[in-house]
Amino acid sequence: MMFVFKEKVPDEWKETTNGTQPFVVSFHSSGSFVFLLIFLLSLSPRIHADEPVPSVTRLTKTHYSKFFLRYSPTGTHIVYSRHYANRRAANQILVGLHLVKADGTEDRRLLADFDREVQIQEHPGWSPDGKQLVLSGGGNDTGNSSKDTFICDVDVELKATRLRKLIPSQGVSIGEEPCWSPDGKRVCAVSTTERLFVVDADGKNLAQIVQVDGSYCHQPDWSPDGEWIAFATDRDGNIEIYKVRPDGTELTRLTQSSGLDAHPRWSPDGRWLSFTSNRSGNYDIWVMRADGTDLLNLTRHSATDDQAAWSPDGKSLAFVSMRDGGFDIYRMPVPIELAVADKPAAKPSEPSLKPADELVLHYSFDELTDQSTTAKDLAGRHPLELKGAKPIDSATGRSALLFDGKASFASAGNATSLRLTGPLTISLWVRPESVTGNGYLVSKHGWNIYLGTDAIPRFETRTAADKAWDTLAAKHSLTAKAWAMVTVVFDPKAGHKRIYVNGQLSAESPRTDGSIGAAVGSPLEFGHYVASKTQWFHGQLDEIHLAAVAWSAERVAKEYEQQRKVVLP
Repeated sequence: MMFVFKEKVPDEWKETTNGTQPFVVSFHSSGSFVFLLIFLLSLSPRIHADEPVPSVTRLTKTHYSKFFLRYSPTGTHIVYSRHYANRRAANQILVGLHLVKADGTEDRRLLADFDREVQIQEHPGWSPDGKQLVLSGGGNDTGNSSKDTFICDVDVELKATRLRKLIPSQGVSIGEEPCWSPDGKRVCAVSTTERLFVVDADGKNLAQIVQVDGSYCHQPDWSPDGEWIAFATDRDGNIEIYKVRPDGTELTRLTQSSGLDAHPRWSPDGRWLSFTSNRSGNYDIWVMRADGTDLLNLTRHSATDDQAAWSPDGKSLAFVSMRDGGFDIYRMPVPIELAVADKPAAKPSEPSLKPADELVLHYSFDELTDQSTTAKDLAGRHPLELKGAKPIDSATGRSALLFDGKASFASAGNATSLRLTGPLTISLWVRPESVTGNGYLVSKHGWNIYLGTDAIPRFETRTAADKAWDTLAAKHSLTAKAWAMVTVVFDPKAGHKRIYVNGQLSAESPRTDGSIGAAVGSPLEFGHYVASKTQWFHGQLDEIHLAAVAWSAERVAKEYEQQRKVVLP
């Protein structure tokens, strides 16, 4: 028997290849077929195996381990981290930042004046104007294994001064592996609890955008247009490359291999991502398109190649390799097929809100099956991750979401458009199964809806100064095992809060401080109190709506009349 395996080559690469490259294999037993099939599938991404490997130039010759390369915005220098002998007892440097010219000359220490203050200096990232660096720092007050985000100034002679924490404090306040947004206004970093955060460049408005169910979330890199953050995670069982919007929406998996894929870096034009992979049996530098297609193995050397960094002009890649016996930095030209276009200007990375009469999010749950792990947002880009909450068929044949009152919840993330401080409207259908204590239906920390032990729904918000809770309770309890529509409205212009039950006003209170506090830092979650992961709701939710406007009494009544025909049997 004979089998031919073919893999398509991208059109722009056909000038240097013969197009489709076939594998031709003969065998005589089914056992051999299975073995050879697995073997060939593991090799199939090497679509340029017949091409010569680009020549490389060695830039450093110290053999000490080197990591986390970044070109300066001008392309004249490379900053990197280098290991030193373990001298912690002497309170000296363990891992230090170095600066070397792009041709390999003038390799020198960058933060030597701060060795005693920060003994571990890793993950450097240049600001877009080249005047500052962010980095991970550990040792002394942060501890060896718990690194925090630091920032320093860099003058015209590339000398570093004024090293300080991005958020001044003792201990860890942000995390590690910081990366600057292309407009210089924000920084992305990874927490010690494997979560991805975005924070303003002045340390304000820290917000989680991705929480990983696995144990690995690392190496974020912001796309040149500001629209995406690429990173590596094992959230689906194996370490792969993903990308996500800076507001936490549109989480997208880019690689799928049995090997390890990590260290993604965007090309200067945003069309390509380089990354490290051992999918071929060895750690090599690979590239792929921004959508995960058209994979190409660049290095194909028997030694370990890792930690690639694009030059600003897109014509070369620097990387770390052991090909001469120790971890040193090398540079290789990028194949002409990957030549980058002009670097795009940074765009605003946060989506603007929709027109005022439209919703921020809407979950109906009707598309869910027993295998569903997310619920679709019918109004926008906020898919709901189901964390133990299960779809259940209602009496009308539609699906609702069931919470067990013990450990199940659902998370919408913390996109910018969800960080509402007013005006706002939240409307949802509730079917409590039992009430044994407070049960939170909706929780953003700054604003929440919960059922008290008396089964009365309450609209709870923080004051604008974040000094106290302001709680409005409805007049009557909800009936167990019966559906009710609960709607809450905060209208800062009118200066009031309202709570409606089944389309009718139940309670109202004045609220004149203009906004809601503490609504920025926590994700929007359903089924428990988000700040403490306690006070679980036992029952069903359906037809959840969130709007960035204050609905009128007439609008609430109209919504109830329309929705009850669908929700109620």
